[in-house]
Amino acid sequence: MIRHKQGFTLLEILIAITIFAMVIGLAYSSYNATFHIIGSAESQSETYSKARIAMERIRGDLESFYPGEEILFKGTTEILGNFRADTLQFLSTAHIKLHPESEPLGPVLIQYLVREDPETDSLLLYRSTLSVSDYMENETTENNELLLCDNLIEVAFDYQNEDGENVDNWGEDEEDENDATLPDMITISLRFNDTDSDTGTLFQTGIRMPTATK
Repeated sequence: MIRHKQGFTLLEILIAITIFAMVIGLAYSSYNATFHIIGSAESQSETYSKARIAMERIRGDLESFYPGEEILFKGTTEILGNFRADTLQFLSTAHIKLHPESEPLGPVLIQYLVREDPETDSLLLYRSTLSVSDYMENETTENNELLLCDNLIEVAFDYQNEDGENVDNWGEDEEDENDATLPDMITISLRFNDTDSDTGTLFQTGIRMPTATK
C-alpha cells in the first residue's frame, strides 16, 4: 500500500511567514532600541566630558585672577542669532605650559569669546591669551584662539555684586561703580544642543572671586 506525503497548505505557509516576520520585527526593534540607548548614553557622556573640561578651565583661570594696578575685568552680554553668546576678559596668571621647565610668563589677558558654527547652527566657545603689551597696542588674537567647547546653544556669564544684585554685564560702563571692582560671584551657564531635548542640556556653576573687593 502506497502512502502519499502531504505538503503544507497555502494557509499554513502564510501563517508561518507571518509568525517569522513578527519574530524578525521584534528582534529588530529590540536591536534598534538597544543601539539607540547606547548611542544616547555615549552622546551624553561626551557632553558631560565637554562641560567638565570647559568649566574646570574657566574656573582655573578665574581663580588665578591678577588684579594689577588697575582691575581689568570685563563681561559683556552678546547675542548670536537666537542664542546668548557672552564674552569675558580679564587678567590671569593661569597658563598652559608647553614644557615643565618653562619660565612663568607673568599675567596675560584671557578672553572667552563665542563664534557661530555654520555647519551645525550652534555656538563655538574659544579661549585666547594675549600679553598685556599686545592688548595695549590693540593687537589681534585670532591666531591664538583655542577651541574649548562646541555644540552649544548658550554661553552666559552672570554677575553678582557685593550687595547681592544680579547683573548681565560687568566693567563696560566707565561711569558704573562696578568698573573699578570685581563681582562677588560669577555664574557660568553652558547649554548644549541636545537632540533629545527641546531646551538642550544645561550645565551651571558658580565661582566666588578670590580677590573680590569689599
